[in-house]
Amino acid sequence: MGVLVVSDPQLKVPVIRRSDYTLSLDQANRQDCFIHCDVHARWSPRIQRELRADFETLKGLHGGPFHALHDPEDLKHLKFLRMFGFGFHSRRLVDGRLMEIHRT
Repeated sequence: MGVLVVSDPQLKVPVIRRSDYTLSLDQANRQDCFIHCDVHARWSPRIQRELRADFETLKGLHGGPFHALHDPEDLKHLKFLRMFGFGFHSRRLVDGRLMEIHRT
């Protein structure tokens, strides 16, 4: 396995835009793709269902795996990652902070 490079978050490309959330992809290198989710509304069971459906469609089209950058102190984000099937992959120093990489 090659070295996983954490890419620049400015390279995010929105691929699914909804009024309640946006899913973006960020191709870090040839084999590693980061996914980002920005939620623009108050979280609800409806948003969770719709986001899950869009995420599953995107995974099917892309083929995966997806990587996600995670601050280990953010327990809310960890719950979100687990909800969508991400698991711990590795740790990396990012801008001087120890961050985690989770992967589908």
